[in-house]
Amino acid sequence: MASGDIQNIAITSTQTIPQPKPHTTYTIQISTPIRTWTVDRRYNDFVSLHDELKSSTSKEPPASLPPKHPWSLTRSAYDDKIIRERRVLLETYLRAILTHKNPVWRTSYTFLDFLAVPQHTANRKGSSGDTDGIHWTPANWLAEHGKVEGSIRAIRSELLKRDALASMGDAAGSRGSSVAAKKLIREAGEKIDMLARGLEVIGSAVGDGERKRRGEMVESLRNERADLGRMAEAGVRTSREVMGGSSGFSRTSGSGTTSGVMPGGSASLWGNGNSAQPATGRVFGKKPEETDETRPLDDRGVLQLQQTKMEGQDDQLKELSKILQRQRGMGEEIHREIGEQTAMLEDIEHGVDKVGGKMARAKRNMNKLG
Repeated sequence: MASGDIQNIAITSTQTIPQPKPHTTYTIQISTPIRTWTVDRRYNDFVSLHDELKSSTSKEPPASLPPKHPWSLTRSAYDDKIIRERRVLLETYLRAILTHKNPVWRTSYTFLDFLAVPQHTANRKGSSGDTDGIHWTPANWLAEHGKVEGSIRAIRSELLKRDALASMGDAAGSRGSSVAAKKLIREAGEKIDMLARGLEVIGSAVGDGERKRRGEMVESLRNERADLGRMAEAGVRTSREVMGGSSGFSRTSGSGTTSGVMPGGSASLWGNGNSAQPATGRVFGKKPEETDETRPLDDRGVLQLQQTKMEGQDDQLKELSKILQRQRGMGEEIHREIGEQTAMLEDIEHGVDKVGGKMARAKRNMNKLG
């Protein structure tokens, strides 16, 4: 679906939510000839949209945003009248982008992603052996699979770059990497669907075992893309957050136990479990907690997740190292420039001294002649 299909944008309602911090969400209704949907956005989301549009085009967007905090001594930012006024201005802002004569604003991926415009691929059915504009063979199917794997690596790299830039305080760069990652995730989904259709075409040209293996390869790509999609939607994660959900050495079993003590441990050895005393001694850190990411996994899955997180942190450190090396190179270049400028100033000072000496001698000679 393209931006040209959008017929109307309106902010139909607002809602003030007290948790985790008080904030107001604006319900945006988007209408097209075939469907209508709504999305909820905060004011900060509008600010991110505005900054990303300006960053990607190097121009000011068609309209400006209303100020975040109203200048009023008697009303708060959550006053109904202020919210209504801001709602009108934000709706005007979105419509200005949609109706502007330059289509670069309304067709940008950032704007379409902000409105949650659904993307669907055309239903392209070709003759036997020819779909998606590709004449599928077992060999070029593997080549296309390799390209999709490259896209997955690019997504992971953008997410690591997003987190690294955020930890360095580069908010604009972090937002740019986040948008780039989401765009690559969407494109990867289309390519994976294309691989699945291609596998149906070449199914008769490969054996049952090979067809099953390639089907598992497609499913693996789907799962990896889904994981990266969740990481992209979750936002920036610090190292503490990354490791928080993967610690611990015991998993929930059918009985629901999450204790670090093995079943039939020391308490059961001594018969009466009621006589067991709580363990004493120092405890480092808080008790491991389940997260949405670790809850559906078994022990092996948690171990694999932790290894993946550690590899991700290693990649992130490599990215940070590259950034620091570039900064060091810039510092050395600046130092060299300063040294050259200092030498030039010393040469100029020496020349001024020589000219001053000559002028003094000439003045003495003129006094003698006079």
